[in-house]
Amino acid sequence: MNILSSRLSTFENGMGLSTTIDGQPLTVYVVLGEPDLEIIPRIVPEALVEAGAEIHAAVVDDLDQAQSQIDDVLDNVNPSDVAVFFCSGEDCYNGALDLLGLPVDD
Repeated sequence: MNILSSRLSTFENGMGLSTTIDGQPLTVYVVLGEPDLEIIPRIVPEALVEAGAEIHAAVVDDLDQAQSQIDDVLDNVNPSDVAVFFCSGEDCYNGALDLLGLPVDD
């Protein structure tokens, strides 16, 4: 799987990414903190939902399992969907950004 991301937005405890997976666009949000589904309407633009995007949320809570936890979601999304990853700590957060192809200096 070829993944490349660029920063789309930033918000408290996270950022939005414009991600390309094997040439297909996807919007991804990475959040540092405990899973909180209530935050999703505050970070995902309503226009994406109105356009029919399905939202896939998952937890990244183990750096050693981060690849698998992220792949489980990415294997089940469509290009118009949104993925939200809640990361339990800074190591998981930074690992998720790396696995999602965000350049280190971004």
